[in-house]
Amino acid sequence: MKKILGIIILSLLCNIAIAKDKYTGYGELLLTDNDIRYFMDYLNSPAGQSPMAFYAIAENGGAIWLASWYCPEGSCQEHNKAMATKRCVRNAEKYYKDKKRLECFLFAQRRVIKWDNDINTGHWKKSAIKSRLSISEVKTRLAELGFYKN
Repeated sequence: MKKILGIIILSLLCNIAIAKDKYTGYGELLLTDNDIRYFMDYLNSPAGQSPMAFYAIAENGGAIWLASWYCPEGSCQEHNKAMATKRCVRNAEKYYKDKKRLECFLFAQRRVIKWDNDINTGHWKKSAIKSRLSISEVKTRLAELGFYKN
């Protein structure tokens, strides 16, 4: 009986981990200078707010649409990734009326880059970008993580 209960709990935990990961971006993604400026604006959030999530729609190895969300400073909670990706796609479809099957994925959560490109680990110590960095330092950091090339 204990074995069956253990197997059920383990399978539920595995399903939760898989469902949780489906919103995180993967594959090659190279950001342009304009994309990095938009990311810098996200990192240097408006007064009284903190960065919550930064999403990207990738096509042919580059970003074609970027979206960001903020939360009130000091009370940042987990956001609804399903709703955020739907809103990201809906806004992109208004701009790209001829494109079909756009998919939006999480690039960064708070100040940690989560996009999986086989170089980036997504670990908070190795993939975090501080808001006080200059744009050249951010470009260097993104190049180290495989998201920018000169």
